Amino acid sequence: MVAAVTCDIIKSRQYSNNDRGTVNDLIKSAFEETIELLPDAKADKFSFSIIQGDEFQFILQNPTLAYKFVVFYRIILSLKDLNPKFRAGIGIGEVAVSGDISYKMDGSAFHHSRDAMQKLLKPKFKNRITSIISGRKELDAQFEIIAMYNDFIEQHWSEKQMQSIFLYTKYNSFEKAAEQSKVSYQALQQRFNFSGYKQLDVGCIEFSDIIYTRLQL
Repeated sequence: MVAAVTCDIIKSRQYSNNDRGTVNDLIKSAFEETIELLPDAKADKFSFSIIQGDEFQFILQNPTLAYKFVVFYRIILSLKDLNPKFRAGIGIGEVAVSGDISYKMDGSAFHHSRDAMQKLLKPKFKNRITSIISGRKELDAQFEIIAMYNDFIEQHWSEKQMQSIFLYTKYNSFEKAAEQSKVSYQALQQRFNFSGYKQLDVGCIEFSDIIYTRLQL
């Protein structure tokens, strides 16, 4: 069982042709940085693929960390030049056909991921950035509640709050994080506490528990 993640850059038409090339480079570099930050997610580097400049897809061999990986991928990418943001459809399932890149693969994980992305593109979900589908209705209903709550928290983060979340997660200490920035550890701690990240992380943990216990990973 894996997590296939299909992503779509929000408001991609605002970028010029030159900026689109830059965004593609940022997408790739942010992916690499997220892998370094969360190695236990076991992201498959060779599965990563960008399609048509504004859509990309990859596989995580450890689906229990799929939600957390997506959250930090968004944080890292948002903190870069041009501040790109993306919505993500997370599909939980199997890989039926192996290939060099994710778009050449098939299986339930990919079908669920594409269905999740299509859901986000509907007008009803225009303010949402995460959808999760496993193919089991009772679990997907739980995932929807988690994602709806977390989306609300995530979309209200300021750049400074995202920076504090990233630095604290990377260095596991506000003091060490402060040494790498021009901000005091008290300020970083305050931004982190006011961000609501602790509440969001509860949702990520609940997602992991459901994957682990209910899907018998």
